Amino acid sequence: MTPAEEFAPEQLIGKRVAFCEDADHEACWHRRVGLRRGVVVRAAQSLGQKAELVAAEGELPEDWEDYEDVPRVWVKADPCDAFPRGCEVAVERACLSVLAPNEE
Repeated sequence: MTPAEEFAPEQLIGKRVAFCEDADHEACWHRRVGLRRGVVVRAAQSLGQKAELVAAEGELPEDWEDYEDVPRVWVKADPCDAFPRGCEVAVERACLSVLAPNEE
């Protein structure tokens, strides 16, 4: 496995990934609901891109600058107990590892 942070978000599209399960990720939503594997389907919008869209519709939330602009990717997660049909979730690259073609 290779840490997903070694790739640009666009390079991860189509790659099979594993959600990190170590102690550093205990508080992460993906770990609490039991997501284990999935495929990256697209890069998520940056905070700046989201702000442009929201500003076009009205006002930005007053504290939007306080949010950290961390690159995320959308992952189509495999089924798990909490999501028997799988789900799509935006995830920070730090929460993912890229699987080699022979890993499952």
